[in-house]
Amino acid sequence: MPNKHIDLFKEMMPAIDFGMKDLWDAAGEDGQKDIKGDLWNLNRYISSVKGTREEQELAIFKTNEYYNKNWAVLGSKHPKLQWQLLCISGNTKKREFHEWIGFKKQTSGNSKIVKFLSEIYPSYKEEEIEILARISTKKEIQDLARDHGIDDFKF
Repeated sequence: MPNKHIDLFKEMMPAIDFGMKDLWDAAGEDGQKDIKGDLWNLNRYISSVKGTREEQELAIFKTNEYYNKNWAVLGSKHPKLQWQLLCISGNTKKREFHEWIGFKKQTSGNSKIVKFLSEIYPSYKEEEIEILARISTKKEIQDLARDHGIDDFKF
C-alpha cells in the first residue's frame, strides 16, 4: 500500500471519537484521499465499541441512524459529509477501543436448511434466505418444518 498521510488507527479513529470534523479540511488533498479510502473500514470500526451494553447499543444506533441510513444517497459523491457524519456517530469525547466485527463465514452445512426455507418462502431473495438460515436455531427450523407438516426434518 502506498504511504498513507493519515493513519487509520492513530489519527482517524481517535479524531472520530472526539468529533473532530475539521480533520477533513486540515488533512489536505492526500489526507482526504486516505480518509475517503478508509470510510468503509471506519464505518465497521466505529459501530463497535468495548464497554457496557448500553454503550455498544448506542454506538450501533448512532452509526446506523446518522451514517448508514444515508449511505446509498451519498455514495462516493460526498466524502466530506460522510466523514462529518462518522464524527457525529462516534463522538464520545473519549478514546474508545473499536473492535473489528468480521463477517460470518457461511458454512456449507446449512444447504439443506437453505433449500427448505426456499421452498417455504419462494418470494424471498436468496440473500434473505441465507440470512434467515444463518440466524435461525435448529429448534426454530424444526418447529417451522412441523408447522408445514414435516415431522422428521433432519439437518
